[in-house]
Amino acid sequence: MSSRTVLIMMFAGLALAGCEKRVKAPDVLGACYFVGYPAAGGLKFNKLSDNEPDLEHCAVRLYNARMDLMATRTAGEQTIGAYNGMFLFASGREVRYSRNYEGPAFPLLVKAPDGRLVAPGAVVQQEAPPSGPVTVDVPDNLPKMPSDGKK
Repeated sequence: MSSRTVLIMMFAGLALAGCEKRVKAPDVLGACYFVGYPAAGGLKFNKLSDNEPDLEHCAVRLYNARMDLMATRTAGEQTIGAYNGMFLFASGREVRYSRNYEGPAFPLLVKAPDGRLVAPGAVVQQEAPPSGPVTVDVPDNLPKMPSDGKK
C-alpha cells in the first residue's frame, strides 16, 4: 500500500470517529433522572423527581434510589442518573458527576463514617490531644541568628 493510501485511510478513520454520536443527558431544569437499560438496547431516562433545587439534591435522590435497588438486589456496580445536562454515577461509597456519559467523572459527594453523603474533604477526623507534655527537638541545621551568640 502506498503512503498516500495509508494517509487517506487514517483521515477517513478520524472523520468517522468524530461523527460518533455521544449520549446527551436531558437538559430539563430541575428534573432528576435515573438511567435504565431497556432490553431493546440504548439508554432510557426515567424521571425520579421534578423541581430538584441543585445537583447535590438530585445526587442524594439517585443514591437513595440505588439503596432501594440494592435492597431488591437489582443494582449493578453503579447507578447512573442525570440532572440539567450532567451525568451522575452513584456507587456504594460516593456519587461522581460528569458532563459526558463516556468521559471521566469527578467526586461530588462521598459517604461519611456516619453514613451521610457530604462534600469531599468535609469530614475531618479529630485526633485526641496528647495526655502528657509534648517535647519537640530543635533541629541542628537551623540558621544562626546574630543574637544567638550574645547573652
